[in-house]
Amino acid sequence: MSEGPPRESIRLALLVGTTFRLLRDAAEPLRPAVALQRLAETLPLTEYELSTNDSGTRRFETGVRFEVSGARAIGWVAREGGWSLTDAGRTALGAAISDDDLMVTLRREYNALQRARRRAQAGMEADAKSETLRAALDLVEAGLWTSYGDLAQLTGLANQNVGGWISQTDHPAAYRVLTSDGLVSDGFRWSDPERTDDPRELLRAEGVDFDDSGRASQAARLTSYDLRELLAESAEPVTRRAWLVRGNNVNGKNLVPTWLERGSVSVAASQIRSLALPLSRPDIVAVVEEDYAQKSYNTRNEKVAELDLFINRIQVGDLVLANDGGSFYLGDVTGDVTSVRSSDDRSNLRRSVEWRNAAHPIDLTDLPAGLKPKLSSQHTVVDLTSELAALAGLVAQDAAEATKAAKTAPVALVLRAATDELADGLLVDRGWVQSVIDLLRDRRQIVFYGPPGTGKTYLAQAIAQHLTDESAVKLVQFHPAYSYEDFFEGYRPVAPKDGSTTVGFALTPGPFRRLVDAARENPSTPYVLIVDEINRANLAKVFGELYFLLEYRDRAIDLLYSTGDEAGFTMPSNVFIIGTMNTADRSIALVDAAMRRRFAFKALHPGVEPTRSMLRRWLDRRGLPHTTADVLDHLNDLIQDQDFRIGPSYFMRDEVYRDGGLETVWETSILPLLEEHHFGEGIDVEAHYSLTTIRARIARTASSASDAHQPSDGTEAPTDSPAP
Repeated sequence: MSEGPPRESIRLALLVGTTFRLLRDAAEPLRPAVALQRLAETLPLTEYELSTNDSGTRRFETGVRFEVSGARAIGWVAREGGWSLTDAGRTALGAAISDDDLMVTLRREYNALQRARRRAQAGMEADAKSETLRAALDLVEAGLWTSYGDLAQLTGLANQNVGGWISQTDHPAAYRVLTSDGLVSDGFRWSDPERTDDPRELLRAEGVDFDDSGRASQAARLTSYDLRELLAESAEPVTRRAWLVRGNNVNGKNLVPTWLERGSVSVAASQIRSLALPLSRPDIVAVVEEDYAQKSYNTRNEKVAELDLFINRIQVGDLVLANDGGSFYLGDVTGDVTSVRSSDDRSNLRRSVEWRNAAHPIDLTDLPAGLKPKLSSQHTVVDLTSELAALAGLVAQDAAEATKAAKTAPVALVLRAATDELADGLLVDRGWVQSVIDLLRDRRQIVFYGPPGTGKTYLAQAIAQHLTDESAVKLVQFHPAYSYEDFFEGYRPVAPKDGSTTVGFALTPGPFRRLVDAARENPSTPYVLIVDEINRANLAKVFGELYFLLEYRDRAIDLLYSTGDEAGFTMPSNVFIIGTMNTADRSIALVDAAMRRRFAFKALHPGVEPTRSMLRRWLDRRGLPHTTADVLDHLNDLIQDQDFRIGPSYFMRDEVYRDGGLETVWETSILPLLEEHHFGEGIDVEAHYSLTTIRARIARTASSASDAHQPSDGTEAPTDSPAP
């Protein structure tokens, strides 16, 4: 068999130019399949151009389709009823002095378009963040303040970028932005250079208290969580909300039975005077600052948030959830907040509630799955509005409410079962693929491990793409320098803006954070992260606190770079991880026990199914003899350590079966691996594992097998010998 042209010889410029001329001369738009067929009939294609890639598509088709998609993006090709050249495409074709010139112009225009799109996207993101900053400052009323850090967490900008924006804005509340300690920043400047007011004195005049060190009261601070909630309410008014109010352990006493009996819900405010309601948040700040003066600033801040939620955010008609151990009760808020002096100072602020299921509590196991992680929040009042419809459906009072809950409930997450087509394409048994899918459903994380060339990454990608949409699959490769900031989120440099020479930093999501956020918005869709070479990184460093969530999907934790989420960060149940691990890499220490507990491990070894039969099945499909499979089997027989045996992927390429192809892969891939394996052992790898040596072993084995079937007198051995 003669050797075909190398990969670089695909004549892409000629292919695309010919396609454009066919479209130009066609009387009507051509369907892509028709256009490609005419291309194959018009232009004699090379053997390599007609060969198929790993997906089974002919290489010339892949190249032409890709370039035509670029031409569509820049307006050269239209796709209405098929492919057709636009006026711009005809002009470009006519102006090109050659097919190469046409390709250069096409790619230049496409790259320019992509750069413009990226610049526009960056500009839109910058404008959006500026709008968010301005909207947030609109919420910082007199008597309140916020910090650069809170605004940074809200927008994803770095503190110093927020500071630069504050120094240039003419927003009247700019001076109400302080450091996280409550100090006026040394770098604060009025946007009006003629203005010399002291921000601290202005804040004092508005009612913000400062201690002897010049630090503003933390009780008057709007945190990133407060700002996010206020922005959400102002942008999208919600007619009804759902809330968790904790009452099963209020200063050591369970108040839930009392709530059910009296038809109420309450929060403790034992150290606060009787209040004249209603109270605005600044009023609450002033009361808490005085009545809880002996408490830490963090305690005062949390008390302000708790009282503000109970007094101002909860409204008549909202749904409230309370629990007594594993029993949960739902009710409708029927009255405004009242301030009373309770006998034990455990329920000073109360609201009347009509409980729907006082006699029939809901068990924890029957609650919506998305709700359970939020129950781990340590706050007294927690917003559960995202689960409103599902909660209401549990105690629906009429058919309309039940129907609405059923319509808004997410579709159950389903992992597609293995198919014969998938197994056939992977050259494995269907049962093996199904066992992998079952493991993913049960454990959520698995690792394919084995020597090089056993198809670990290929199998991971194919199975992931079978389980979900291509957009829901992401691949990352670990390496020794990989970190939590690369993987999940961290601060990244951002270019100076508006003539500034200072490089700032912004909190930037990594690939896993983006995948998780997308998964949370689409709970019925599986999202799969493929981690190639998972054991090449410091896993404890990369995963950080996420290790916990891999095992406990129903819990919430605080992140390293906290975003102010009240309920903490959770790992959606529709996120799956498939890792690959090369066992022949001796530079890597064994993975720790924490990872082994959280991942299921699936072995892929050359001598064990499904890997053992892959090469023979691949050869059968192409009508090739099993000679190469015999070579691989005999090679692996010589390698004592199964973790260093050679996988079949090295031989599952068309190039191997052209003249000299096997010798080339042996010299450039197989022997270098074995030399690394035997480094320092004094073994002549080239002699011990030469292709000539392997072929001689195969010949001797075949001869021995033949002799074993021949009688000693040389006559032909009978096929069935009678028993003696």
